[in-house]
Amino acid sequence: MEEAAIRTRIRTMLETRTLPCDEPRATWAGNGGGHRCAACTETIAPTEIEFEVDLASGLTLRLHRRCHDIWRQECAPAPSP
Repeated sequence: MEEAAIRTRIRTMLETRTLPCDEPRATWAGNGGGHRCAACTETIAPTEIEFEVDLASGLTLRLHRRCHDIWRQECAPAPSP
């Protein structure tokens, strides 16, 4: 999936609250375990890096590296003027 499409999908998911922006309690990275990415919904293959993000709410997200980076960017607070 193209980066622009992932970014649009993540923004939509954040707006509809189907993907949270909670602060991670812990984050791990390793080889993909065949889980579906919470952002793009594609399978995270063993040849890809999978981020497992435990949120304070108790929810665990599994994301591709690129999806994780975009999710964090989209969840970052806007800079003050």
